[in-house]
This record gives sequence, structure tokens and C-alpha cells, in this order.
Amino acid sequence: MMKKILFILVMMTICINANSQTSLNQIVLFQKDSVNVPEFQIAQVGLLADYFKAHPKEMFFIGGFTSENTPPERVDSICEQRAQAVRKMLMEKFGVDCTYIIAIGVGVSRKSPEPEFNEKVEFFKK
Repeated sequence: MMKKILFILVMMTICINANSQTSLNQIVLFQKDSVNVPEFQIAQVGLLADYFKAHPKEMFFIGGFTSENTPPERVDSICEQRAQAVRKMLMEKFGVDCTYIIAIGVGVSRKSPEPEFNEKVEFFKK
């Protein structure tokens, strides 16, 4: 719950001061109800790993989302596990020092009218 509050505060700061935090405009998609990074997204995580390695002392946030089709009692768990799965893959598979990378489950995303594009994690830079 504290991580979710932290993420909300970070996102509010983004809205207030756009120069201090920005979206990387990168996502990793997940399959419905899955918390495992799918094979077809591993290359995307690898590209992000290269970016994070090039910026080792900058703070980043990984926000986990799901679609509104997810049962409400599972939203928090799925979102958190997705964000943590990507962070773990960055560390274990790609050797990224994740000291400054915070993974947080955010909640339901409605950015896309297609539910499958809301099953994702997004990346933000402080």
C-alpha cells in the first residue's frame, strides 16, 4: 500500500512539474492475468536494460497496470507482481543495478480502448 501511495505522489509530481519526471514512453505488455514477462517482450526489457545501464545514478519507476477486465480483488496483486517481475528480470537476466529503480503496482489502466494494451508496465524517469 505504501508503494502505491508513493507512486501516486510521484505521478502527482509529474503533473505539477513536468520537467522533473517524464515517461520513457516504453511499455512491456503482459498476457491477461499473467505476471510473467512473455517471451515476445524479453527483447523490449533488454533494450530498457541498456538504457538503465547508461543512466546508473538516475531514479526510475516501473508502474504495473492491468485492464478493467481484471477482477477487483486481483488488481493490486497482479499490478505489483508485474512491476516486480520486470525489475527482477532487469537485475537477473540483464545485470542492471536496480538500486534506483522502484517497482510499484499502480492499478487499472484505461489509456487504450483495447484491454490487452492495458495489461502492462510503464517506465518513468525522475
